[in-house]
Amino acid sequence: MDTDGQTLGVTVEVVGWRLTPHPQVPADGDKVHFDYRFDGTGEPRGPVVDACAVDQDRVALRCTTVDAAGAWPEPDGTRTGDDWLGVDHPRRVAAVLFLPNDQSYDRPSCATDPKDGGGKHPPKSASTGDQL
Repeated sequence: MDTDGQTLGVTVEVVGWRLTPHPQVPADGDKVHFDYRFDGTGEPRGPVVDACAVDQDRVALRCTTVDAAGAWPEPDGTRTGDDWLGVDHPRRVAAVLFLPNDQSYDRPSCATDPKDGGGKHPPKSASTGDQL
């Protein structure tokens, strides 16, 4: 949904995740490797979400930004991809969650906002330690 509550018609889901060493740095130990799918983006440039590895209490252990533009187009119109998260204690990871945080479109800054300096602001990105 956009900031006015209108459905954008785009979904993104975690298709799966696993703990495994990154192939380029296997000596660093297990990382969270997750696969995802965007549906309904309709164009290469699409929405952005925060991806967070969380523990059983849904406390973020590590987060990153995932952009539909970084995913591969599939014949069915979806876009798929994968990414990695390095966490301090990989065995504590219980899930990978996506949070809406689309900041892909241009909007005025507070300093140039013609109103009273308020207006719409992008959400604060999720970060380590946040309860989600």
